[in-house]
Amino acid sequence: MKTFAVMSNGEKAESPSYKKLDRKIRKLQKKLARQINGSNQRYKTRIRIAKLHNKIADTRKDFLHKLSTKIVSENQAIVLEDLNVSGMVKNRRLSRAISMQGWREFRTLCEAKTKKYGRTFHVINRWEPTSQVCVRFVE
Repeated sequence: MKTFAVMSNGEKAESPSYKKLDRKIRKLQKKLARQINGSNQRYKTRIRIAKLHNKIADTRKDFLHKLSTKIVSENQAIVLEDLNVSGMVKNRRLSRAISMQGWREFRTLCEAKTKKYGRTFHVINRWEPTSQVCVRFVE
């Protein structure tokens, strides 16, 4: 997934790529599964996997903090659409990429920062016909 979010003005927030790190983790986890329990090499491999997981988490957190701060500081009102993420994760091809995005964490950060900056925050129901309403206003 290249685009994390699309703003109302058409601006797109590009998501950082976790592809290389994810590939490394998967490779190391295969290696770990083949190693003998209790061995020194297994311990080292486990530490390497944990470091890669931390690197992904830190990258995601940094991106989400920067984006949420930018959005909240530039706008008076922030409106997010509630997504059916649990349904989206059932897609086998996209589930890993969707899970790595951290949309829930982004929503939490936006809520906290809107309170801090004194802005308005609102979440739209997933069943609300938002795209249809926008099209009607444009016509």
